[in-house]
Amino acid sequence: MSVTLTPPIRVAALVGALVATGLVAFVFVMGRGVSESGTSTPVGPAAKSAPEQATTPHKPNRPRASAPRVVVTKSGFPAPVDRALRRRGVAVVAVYMPRAPVDALVRTEARAAAIESRVGFVAISALSERLVSLLVAKTGVLPAPSVLVIKRPGIVTATLGVTDRETIAQAVAQARR
Repeated sequence: MSVTLTPPIRVAALVGALVATGLVAFVFVMGRGVSESGTSTPVGPAAKSAPEQATTPHKPNRPRASAPRVVVTKSGFPAPVDRALRRRGVAVVAVYMPRAPVDALVRTEARAAAIESRVGFVAISALSERLVSLLVAKTGVLPAPSVLVIKRPGIVTATLGVTDRETIAQAVAQARR
């Protein structure tokens, strides 16, 4: 048995192959959604004519949720640190990475030193960009974990890394002088 294609079947196969290639090219070009310049291509209904635009009521855009506002304090530190400084005059600030065992130990030691020394204590997660950026702006680069001893009106007297409660208590005593 010999398989031969008749001319009408050959033409139909050729047209089908061309249509499939065109469809693939169309999906490839339109499906990307981003042009070479890096901007997205607008996707939506075609532009309305002038009479349609005039009769369509304008819907006001809903206000988008904005990023949380950064509260600027007198001292320039984050609000929790400023509050601790106003209440106690000296504050111990522990910057830690959540779920890190060493950071948890340093945070515990810093809290114990603050309680023993009767000064304010603030723990700030290193994942809180808003709070950490204010600290870095005032103190420079901070290691993680870090313990800061700050006295009123916002003077950093000590920046410590991994440390114990006695060392923190000594830094608090020096800050009080």
